[in-house]
Amino acid sequence: MNNFKKIFINDLQRFFEYRLFHVFITIVFIFTFAMALFPTFNPSNFIYVSVFVLPVILFSISMYIEKEEGTILPTLSTCCKSHVVLLAKLFAALVIQLIPVILYTLVFLFIQKLDISYIAFIGAYLLGTFLHIIIGLTLSIISKSNNILSVSYIAYIVIFSITPIFYENGLIPISFQYVMIISPAYLSGVLLGNVMAGVMYSGLTLILLSVFLQVIYIGVLIIWAILPFFKSYLVTSKNK
Repeated sequence: MNNFKKIFINDLQRFFEYRLFHVFITIVFIFTFAMALFPTFNPSNFIYVSVFVLPVILFSISMYIEKEEGTILPTLSTCCKSHVVLLAKLFAALVIQLIPVILYTLVFLFIQKLDISYIAFIGAYLLGTFLHIIIGLTLSIISKSNNILSVSYIAYIVIFSITPIFYENGLIPISFQYVMIISPAYLSGVLLGNVMAGVMYSGLTLILLSVFLQVIYIGVLIIWAILPFFKSYLVTSKNK
């Protein structure tokens, strides 16, 4: 538990030191004020960017910088297992992501006065955010260089993040709704979109699939992409 706490605090400190928190909170405040000042504007796009894009980019950049600087772990008094490191880092990343969901919820509740289930909104938001934190970690682990990491960002954002936003804005025909379930961002968008609408406008099958497949994606990435390589990733980072 001591090591978990040290790694958790270390990650929060690094997020500040690398100025990532400043960028993150600036974007979140811009989105929050935009939704508060222009209540007639559809807030979905701000939510989608916050869930689909920010966790992937910020977490993977943080991990990559730590790896390059050899600061991925604090000085620990005892040996620490890789799964403890992983859990602490994921928990720290998720705690940071509580800031936007709290601010957005306050705007929806007191300014826009949306008649929605706020528990469902927070749950859908955190599920989508956690999935994209996992994706960000996966990109960091598989990227061997800064160039590869940059290409991975562009590929994910263009193929898997922007496309669902286009779909939710009516720019892609509804006939593609089941084809797009290969996109983690689309699955998050389906769930969030229905919650924010206050009505179930998507089919029940699609909504259930969006929950089920997000959980499956998280499990698959952790089991097949993160756990097999995370220990060697830590060793490589420590030896830099």
